Amino acid sequence: MRHFSDYTLDFMASGHHGVLPEANRQVIAQFMARGFAGAIRAWLDDPSVTKEDPVEAAVACAPAWWATDGR
Repeated sequence: MRHFSDYTLDFMASGHHGVLPEANRQVIAQFMARGFAGAIRAWLDDPSVTKEDPVEAAVACAPAWWATDGR
């Protein structure tokens, strides 16, 4: 999970992502990391979950600022 948490913090710090939420960024990073880890765990634990399912779930649940590049 640390990888996803660190990535989220780096992503938010790099700027150009639209309006970021006015919330504790450490908590946001942990929330995102646990969501990604949960999607991966669902894939590993359930043979009916395809490789595409966690990706589609992450895209569906990602906040708007995650996809915004600010350009």
